[in-house]
Amino acid sequence: MMIKRRSFGLTKKALVIFLLFIILPTLGVGVIVQYRFTLVLRDQFVQATRLNLDTVTNQLEEQTEMVEDIADYLILNPDMRDFLRINSPLSGDLLDNSKQNIEDFLTFQLMSKSYIKSITISGLNGNSIQMGEPVRGNEQPWLDKADLRKGGIVWSEGYPIYSDWSGNIRLISLFRVLNSYNEITVPQGRLVIRLDESSVSRLLESGTVKENGSVFVIGPEGESILQTGSPLPDGLRPDGELLDRLKSEGDGYVRYKVKQSSYLTFYHQMKNTGWSVVAMIPQSALDKELSGVKRTMNLVLCSILLLGLSALYGFHYTIIRPILRLKKETNRVKLGDFSARVPIESNDEISELNSQFNEMVATIEELIEHKYKLELREREAELKLLQNQMDPHFLYNTLDMIRWTARLEKAEQSSQLIEMLSKFFRSSLNSGSYVTTIRQELEFVRSYLYLQQRRLGKKLVYTLHTEAAIAEAVTLKATIQPLVENFLKHGLDREKKVSVISVRCYANEGDIWIDVKDNGKGFPPGQVEVLNFSLRHMSAGSGGRMGAIHNIHERLSIYFGEGYGLEMMQPDEEGAWIRLKIPCTGNGGGLEHEEQPRGRETDDPDADRG
Repeated sequence: MMIKRRSFGLTKKALVIFLLFIILPTLGVGVIVQYRFTLVLRDQFVQATRLNLDTVTNQLEEQTEMVEDIADYLILNPDMRDFLRINSPLSGDLLDNSKQNIEDFLTFQLMSKSYIKSITISGLNGNSIQMGEPVRGNEQPWLDKADLRKGGIVWSEGYPIYSDWSGNIRLISLFRVLNSYNEITVPQGRLVIRLDESSVSRLLESGTVKENGSVFVIGPEGESILQTGSPLPDGLRPDGELLDRLKSEGDGYVRYKVKQSSYLTFYHQMKNTGWSVVAMIPQSALDKELSGVKRTMNLVLCSILLLGLSALYGFHYTIIRPILRLKKETNRVKLGDFSARVPIESNDEISELNSQFNEMVATIEELIEHKYKLELREREAELKLLQNQMDPHFLYNTLDMIRWTARLEKAEQSSQLIEMLSKFFRSSLNSGSYVTTIRQELEFVRSYLYLQQRRLGKKLVYTLHTEAAIAEAVTLKATIQPLVENFLKHGLDREKKVSVISVRCYANEGDIWIDVKDNGKGFPPGQVEVLNFSLRHMSAGSGGRMGAIHNIHERLSIYFGEGYGLEMMQPDEEGAWIRLKIPCTGNGGGLEHEEQPRGRETDDPDADRG
């Protein structure tokens, strides 16, 4: 009893080996490397963002410290003490001099610190100074807080206000009661220094805010001083729990998850104001920055797999494929097909085996002759004999004999028609050559049009022209005549008294253009664009006129290369306009011919050549 073994071919074995020893190890190593590399890049991103946040926060801290220094200086300034003095207030030149000194100082501060919008000093003695942009709005809540602080500094949240210069703006301001230098509990006036919120926002956004990220400035009591960047979903902002968690973390960084979203949250504390600067960046922003690196890693991984596939293909092509091909040819011999052969492509052991197989099959084929093969050869020989019985020279000689007979009988028109028919057949056969010249092709067209004119009479007028320099240029046979025939078969407008067709050959920028124009029916609207599109994309025609156009274009494109062939032009008036483009090769004499309706016939049809 024979046990049937399960078929497990060479291709399957190669695939299994490739899978176990190339694909799986490559994927495993690639995933591990990508994971580790992503962790390194994420740590670098976190460190860079923390460094940037510390930098911009320190800059903001310096700016607020400078503003507070201005407030401290004004309290100690003698001119300010004299300007705000309640007992024995200054007047006249002394008052103007003190005010001028203060304004000069404030002007310098406004010019050197672009983030300061305006400074207002209001004295209880009625004296006041307004420098910078004049603003109008409700600042009373923070003035009240400053009164309660009795000389302490109060920083406002961001609030809207109207500027006579800039319109509606938002500010962050310092409010402070200016007490007497000698009696520190006695108030003498109020100071308001207003900062441009947009300036502060730009500072915080630089280097910290990524796509869809936000930076928050939270006050000591949890109030929102400022928010910049993109609003977070559902009005998300740092709450007390998040701030406590950030403060408890030594490195000022946590990953904060809300619902389905995750945020990289960074924290920095400002000492002078007590503000907390919190930057919240979506995890998606980090993933987007890492996407380029991941694509590169995936590309490298795919390249490795591609190399492995190439190795598998090489193994299959050089070893497995020849063996499978030998097996296939062996089955053909088994079924009685002794034409089976295996190609010899190398000098290895497999090629030697293939050579011995071919010799064996050839020996068997020589010993076996089937009767039906002999009969087939006999029938093929009979068919070739029938095909060769029609000798073109016999046709030419017969037509020539008939032509001279017509002349002897003084049938001039019949003689001319037979002569042109002979030229037409001679040009169409052209000794079996595939190519011809423009001059010969135009002779072919002229013979055809001459015969058609004899049929149509005065209803057909044609013009053939070529430049002398390109008359002997090479073109393909039967490329112009089918277009002319298309016009007479499909484009002829029988309502017109005279149908006109012209063929003009000329050189243009190193190429040869052949324009075939007629005044026939032309093409339907939009058909020219459709035909040009089908010609560019080598779409098959629908037969008839379109089929001939596609056939000529395909022949020219294959023979002369891309860029040559037919192009449908938009005619200036009525009719159709087709342009052939071929490269300029060869030169020689020119040819020009114009044919009008005739009233008489001549013995030689070439007499009308221009």
